[in-house]
Amino acid sequence: MYPSETSLIPVTVALTKFLETNGLKAIFSNYPYWYLGSTPFRFLTGPIIPVFLSIFHKLLPNTSLFILTIYLIAFSFLLSAFGWTILWFQVSSIKHQGGKTVLHTTFYILLFLIFPWRLFASLTLEEGSFTIARNLMPLALLAIWSHFAKKDLKSKTWAVLAVSALLLINTSVLPILLTGVAALALAFSFNDGKIRGLGKRIKSCFLILLASLLLSTIYYFPTYWLSILANPSIGGASGIKVVLRVLDLLKASAPLFLAIFAVCFSGKVKNRLSVFILTWTFTFLFLTIFRFIGDWDFWMDWTSWMYEIEIGIVLLIVNSKFSILNFKKHAPYLTLLASLFLLPFYLTWRIYLALDRPPLISNQVPRGVRSLDKLDEVVGSETTFLSGSSVFWANALYDIYQVRGGRDQVATDPNWNKAAYEVREGKSPEKTKEWLNKLKVSFVMVHTPASFEYYHDFKNLDKWEKIGKVIWQGNGDIIYKVYK
Repeated sequence: MYPSETSLIPVTVALTKFLETNGLKAIFSNYPYWYLGSTPFRFLTGPIIPVFLSIFHKLLPNTSLFILTIYLIAFSFLLSAFGWTILWFQVSSIKHQGGKTVLHTTFYILLFLIFPWRLFASLTLEEGSFTIARNLMPLALLAIWSHFAKKDLKSKTWAVLAVSALLLINTSVLPILLTGVAALALAFSFNDGKIRGLGKRIKSCFLILLASLLLSTIYYFPTYWLSILANPSIGGASGIKVVLRVLDLLKASAPLFLAIFAVCFSGKVKNRLSVFILTWTFTFLFLTIFRFIGDWDFWMDWTSWMYEIEIGIVLLIVNSKFSILNFKKHAPYLTLLASLFLLPFYLTWRIYLALDRPPLISNQVPRGVRSLDKLDEVVGSETTFLSGSSVFWANALYDIYQVRGGRDQVATDPNWNKAAYEVREGKSPEKTKEWLNKLKVSFVMVHTPASFEYYHDFKNLDKWEKIGKVIWQGNGDIIYKVYK
């Protein structure tokens, strides 16, 4: 069983394969198949998901890592629905009322499960460990909320462990976590229409996050964070680049401050739950709008936060206090709510069409990456340049050494991205061949317009006859042996 071609689940599978083969020493090794073997394995993934998948694979050796990853994602979705429902009850301070509470809980869980975008994106666009970290987010937020209420060492310890676990699954969840923590701090500090004691909550959150970052750094090492700060694609922590990256991060946080301003000064917020929901939803809505305005054609960018917006929509629906029967009184709000309800369904359908209606799960390898089996036959242990979905699938299915990889923002080789641009988009065959020879690349698989590959990244296809010899062609793909 395999996910959609454009899914990043193969990245999770590839890294787990390496851990299975090399054991714990993999954590202290460079991953040899991506970015010319320059990047440490621990930069590419947290340890928790690969270790869990390896254990499950030993217990179920006849079950593929793809199936195990999909099952683990599905299980995390169930935990997510339970987690968000429990968090809703905690923040709203609603007391248990026997059968009525059970009925409400069941309804809320089902509501979280029926919305389509999160599951759709997890099988078509997202990497497995990132999806799982997102799904487990409410459990970490619950631990932090519990510490706000109890204010003791035990609750703080649990909060630190919960946040650390998220970071050791996938650190990309950190911006989402910061937004959730800020929303919780505001909500807990909201009493009788006023914000009180917010400074104490912020200090408490800061200490929890700092302790969690320090704990996770035992695995990642400080150089990991410096690589991310320096550049999303190039490693090395130059002072100027770090400053510029921090400024970029501050600029990116503007939507959070706008959301907080909108919530705190609207004058219509009556309870803690509304503070949390509006802060959370407005933040990711503003982020999405900014990205949409910046480049509306690049839908893979502006839909990045649709997962969180969908959560916000469900919370808004659950938090509705009016009677649906009283339609006249609440008609405008009902219309807005109905529009929000339909938005994830409509967007999911539109993106599904944009992806050419792929099967979300199939018993066969997606046809867009089937040329990899021929590539594996001819390349041996030599380095290959790949682009598109093939980059992510190559090492989930085979052991192919390549220039690119599955997590560009932590790559430490200083030249791979410059070479990638020239190879895919450059016009000069001489410059392209020069870069390929410099990086000791022996083979390139080029996708022509007839290829089944979804991403057609290669421009100026006529240059390739001057760069290499055709070794094989089929499925709209051509494998070139690069001239020396």
